[in-house]
Amino acid sequence: MDATMNTGYAITLLGMAIVFCFIALLALAIHFLSRFKGELAPPVVERSDELVAVISAALHAHRSSPKRTERRS
Repeated sequence: MDATMNTGYAITLLGMAIVFCFIALLALAIHFLSRFKGELAPPVVERSDELVAVISAALHAHRSSPKRTERRS
C-alpha cells in the first residue's frame, strides 16, 4: 500500500505542476497581449443620427411584436 500512496502523490504533484505551469503561461500571455490592446482595437465609429434612428425603430418593432414570449418564473 505504501507504493500505491507514493504513486498517488506523484500523480497528484505532476497534475498540480502541469496546471500551475498552464496558468502561469496563460497569465504571461495575457500580460504580453495587453500591450497590443491599443494597436489591435477597431477604429471608433462615429454615431450618426440615422443609425440611432434605425436601431431605435428595430427595438420598437421587436418590443411591440405580438410573438414575443415573456419569461415565466
